[in-house]
Amino acid sequence: MIPDRDNIRFNVLRNALYHTARRRALERWNRVFNFLVVVLGAAAVGNVMAIYGLPQHWGGMAIAVIGALQLVFDFGRQARDHQALQRDYYALLADIEATPEADGNLCAEWYSRMIRITADEPPVFRALDAKAYNDAIDATETFGSDERLVIPGLHRLLGGILPFEGHNYRKVGEIACSD
Repeated sequence: MIPDRDNIRFNVLRNALYHTARRRALERWNRVFNFLVVVLGAAAVGNVMAIYGLPQHWGGMAIAVIGALQLVFDFGRQARDHQALQRDYYALLADIEATPEADGNLCAEWYSRMIRITADEPPVFRALDAKAYNDAIDATETFGSDERLVIPGLHRLLGGILPFEGHNYRKVGEIACSD
């Protein structure tokens, strides 16, 4: 069964918000690691470490580890991947917004485009996806606040680092009903 216009619109917006958040986080990591590579690679750091009585080999080791992490994880490339996905989702969202009334064929076309874009996505960080879901609920007036997902504090803190695969984020309304 093909979802209706509002459901497709919501999911496209959620995906666009998710990739925006991932792109921003990865760009930040890329800038931080580039900064550390440059600063720690400077010969002056060794001199400063000597002044404070720290072994100078720590500076060399730190630059080697940070440089290796930067090369292995390639935060800049990952950010560009998310930027392309973000652009594709926003382009689809613009097409959906341009047609307030849609028949089943148009919804099927939008849904298939969404699935094609989704096929290019890297594995999803579930806590960030749950946050994007909540952000999409806040951005649209299609769903009530009882549809928001409850994200544990640890997941909020480590959501950009750990995938939290298999975790079932419950809705506020589900928790209220179980109490």
